[in-house]
Parts: sequence; structure tokens; C-alpha cells
Amino acid sequence: MTTPSHTSRSESELVALFEFSQVVNSSLDLSFILDTMLLTLMGKLLTTKGVVLLRKEHKTFFTANGKGIPKSLLDKEIELVRVGKKTIHVDKEFSEILSSHGINILFPIISQDQVIGYFGAAEHPQRKISKEQNIFAETLISLSATAIEKGLSFSEVKKVNRSLDEKIQQLKTLFELAKEFGGILNPEIVVKLFSLTLMGQVGTSRYAICLKEGKSHYSKISGEYLESDKQTMFRLVSIPMLVSEISEKKKYKTLYEHLVKEKIAALIPLQMQNEVKGVLCLGDKLRGGGYTESDLEFIFSLSNLAFVSLENARLFNEELEKKKMESELMIAREIQQGLLPQILPIINGFEIAAENISSKQVGGDYYDVIPSDNGKFIITIADVSGKGTPASLLMANVQATVHALVPFQLALSVATARINDLIFRNTSSDKFITFFWGSLDPQTKNFQYVNAGHNPPFVLRRDGTIERLSDGGLILGVMKTIMPYQEGSVQLNSGDSVVLFTDGVSEAMDTNGVDYTEERLETFVKGLNGTPASTMLSEIKNEIQRYSSGAAQSDDITLIVFKAI
Repeated sequence: MTTPSHTSRSESELVALFEFSQVVNSSLDLSFILDTMLLTLMGKLLTTKGVVLLRKEHKTFFTANGKGIPKSLLDKEIELVRVGKKTIHVDKEFSEILSSHGINILFPIISQDQVIGYFGAAEHPQRKISKEQNIFAETLISLSATAIEKGLSFSEVKKVNRSLDEKIQQLKTLFELAKEFGGILNPEIVVKLFSLTLMGQVGTSRYAICLKEGKSHYSKISGEYLESDKQTMFRLVSIPMLVSEISEKKKYKTLYEHLVKEKIAALIPLQMQNEVKGVLCLGDKLRGGGYTESDLEFIFSLSNLAFVSLENARLFNEELEKKKMESELMIAREIQQGLLPQILPIINGFEIAAENISSKQVGGDYYDVIPSDNGKFIITIADVSGKGTPASLLMANVQATVHALVPFQLALSVATARINDLIFRNTSSDKFITFFWGSLDPQTKNFQYVNAGHNPPFVLRRDGTIERLSDGGLILGVMKTIMPYQEGSVQLNSGDSVVLFTDGVSEAMDTNGVDYTEERLETFVKGLNGTPASTMLSEIKNEIQRYSSGAAQSDDITLIVFKAI
């Protein structure tokens, strides 16, 4: 027969269980549910230690809550030997970590016929849990199971919502930064904005940008090791990764040690058209903790957005520099053309024609026809090695020197030696000039000349034979004059023509890269016998242009033709 006191106690426990059920099932806060369950059970079982283990994987659980245990045990993963739906008495073989902290009994938390966790308690050896206490504990845990599962689901929803909010915020940030980066063409400002975003959004102020080509950028990270390891990183990093992931790759051991020494925690590839052009090395987070997968995804998007902006800024500045250079070359070309004779002088008894067709770049071709006080005419053609501004400047010096020497009426051999020594003293060894000039006497039709390494001009006789004017000496500027330059002389008769040209004519290339050659030019010139000087020049020019049609003009083309009449 049931005694009144026992009945009263049973009713009291039922009321307590009912009230407990109402409390825990009215809340979705997992922490509150676990706290309420834990404190109620510990009070009923008269224990000073209790934990709640929630399932993570098959036999892996984590301590979701606990009282009377070290803080180090909270959130710790615990591997159990077995999982069952009955109360388990814990020993060292079952779980050393629980046993060592005094937890020696586990009550299963079952929902929908699945073990979702355990309530663990420290059963006193001299005060065993009674049958009534056991029934109460199992009933209370059973009432808590549904609430715990709802709390877990709600926590997961909150976690997903937080992650979603974070993603939305990151997308907003990236959208705003895309607008900012799109309007910035100064690389330094791009890097500064990128640095501030990394610090504010992710919490890191230490990073290094290692570029495959060009100047790398370091911010509070030593560049010595990173520079030596650049190529290894480019081979390794194709997706965002933590440095800890490299530790197991033996062939990257040296790289791993250097990165650890520099306290680098993550590597982010910088890509352009699916090719890794650089690597972003990240230091530890200022607020502690490691980089999450979400962090790496955001930084990957952010860094590549900044990298594209840097590339755009670089290309824009290169284009500006290119346009500036083109403008300067245009001015230089105009100045250079101004140094060439605009109108050729009239030479009695002779026809004369000349033309310079410049290539896209400023070149070093020069020609001139200069009247002398003694009634003679100095006819000059020259070609400075190389192209661009240095060649044009040297050509201008040659032009000025020739004009300065002509009034002195020096012998051509002596004047040539002076020009050579002047060029040799004032230019580097890789600069030289092929040079030809001669003095034409209209009265006698005699033409004296010096050839300093230039393409020998053709003398086309009236009878169709050809001679070459090659007497002279070394190219100008190669070495100081030791041997005197030799003068040559040719007597011209009515109907004889002289054709002077630079290697832009003989070395003009077709679309296959084959030179026109002097031999072909000689044959063509023979076929022009008897034509006026201007016609001869025009035909040679047209022939060269026909030959090189479709190919880029690689050098200046300069021609002078004069003919005795």
C-alpha cells in the first residue's frame, strides 16, 4: 500500500516535471535549455559535476555545457568507445578524459529514436543514484530531448542567418569597393584602400603581395624569404589555402618553414585570365583565431578585385607613357626632318633629287647638299646605328659638324678624320655612323669623295656599266683615326648618274623577312639608264615599296640621285 508521503513526493515530482517541460519547451535558446536541464538534474542527483555532450559525428561528441568542470573541457571534442540508448557507466577504457574529470555515468538523450547526446554526472561512490532518481533523470532528459533538438535547429538557423548576413555585408563591401577601385588609377591609392579594407573587414594588417613579374609590395612583412620563395608559391597556390595545409607536403618543407618564420597564416592566389600572376601572403589576425573558409573566400574576391584595379592602373599609366613618348617622338621626327634640306640647290649641268622616308620611329638617316664658297657642292649621306632619340641626336650632331667644317674647305680626308675623332670621343663604343660625302665640281664634272663604311654608291655610266664608290676608311666612331682616310675621285660625263642610298633601301624586307639586297638594287638601277634623276629616284622608291608591301618598314629609306646633263 502506498504511503501518503510517497504519494505526495510523486505528485511533487510530476508537478516539477510538468513545470520543467513547460519552461524548456517554451524556449528556443539552446544555452538556456541546457543550463535548466543541467542544474535541475544535478540538484536532483545531488552531484557537483555535470556535463551535456551533444553529437557531432558518429562517435564524436562535444561538451556543449558543464558545471563543476574545468573551462578547458567546454567545447572540447570527445571520442566515445560506443554509442547506446542505455545508461552507460564510464571508466578509463570507455573515455579517459571524462573519467579523469570525475564523470562516471552517462544518460542518453534520445530524440526520434536517435541518440543526440548524453547527460554526464559524477556519481558519488558512497551515494549511488537511486532507482527513483534514475527514473526522474531519464524522464526529465526525455522531456528535454525535443527542446534540445529544437534548440539545435534554431542555433543552426541563427548560424546560417549570421553567415548569410556576413555574406550580404561582404557582397555590399565588394560592390562598393568595385565602384571605388574602378575610379582609381593611382596604384598607391589602390594598395592603401586594399590595406584599410583588410584591416577593417578581416582584421589583418600584415600582408605581402608577391608578383610574378614586376615590383612586389610588402607591408610589415620582410621580403627576403618571400622573394626567394616566389616561384615555389606560384607552383603551389592555385586556390586560397592556410599555411598549415602545407606542413604535410614534404617538397614544400623549406617554403613552409619560411612562411612560419614570417608568421604568415594564409596564401591567396592573385589571378588574371585564369593565370596566377601573384600571391597574397596574410599574417595572423589581429583579434586572434584562424582564418575561416568564409574569410578566405572574401579575401580572395577582395584581393583579386584590387589586383585587377592595379593592373588597370598599370596599363592606363603605360598607355599615358606610350602616348607621351609617341608625342615626343613626333616632335623629334619633325625636328629631325627640319635638319634635312627642304629645297635642294640648283647645280649647273646637273639634275639632282633626294628623299627621306622615315620609319615609324625617329631614325638616324641624314643627307645634305651644301653649296661651298669655292663653287663646289658637298653631297652627304649617312646612317647612324640604332633608332630612336639617341640616333636622332647623334645625327643632329653629325649635321652640325658637317655644316661647321664645310666653310673651312678642308680636304675631305682630313675633315672626315676630324668628324671621326669627335664622334669617337663623345659617344659610347656601341654607337657608330656609316658616312659618305663628296665634293662635286660643276665646272669639271669631277666628284671627289670619302666613304667611311657606307653602302658604296652606284655610278651608272651612259653605256649602262656600273661602278661602286668605295674608297675611304673605317666607319665613324669605332676608333680614333690612325690610318688617314683615302679620297676617291670619279669623272662624270654627260648622261652619267650617281645613286646614293642607305641600308634602309638594300635591307628592306618582304613579308617573309627576306632582304631586297644590293645586287637586286644594282640590276634595277641598270634598267633605269637614260631616265632623269627625279624619275630614277621615284622608280627606285616605288620598287622598294612594292617589294616590302604588307611588311612593316623597319628602317628609314634615304636616296640621293644626281645626273650629269
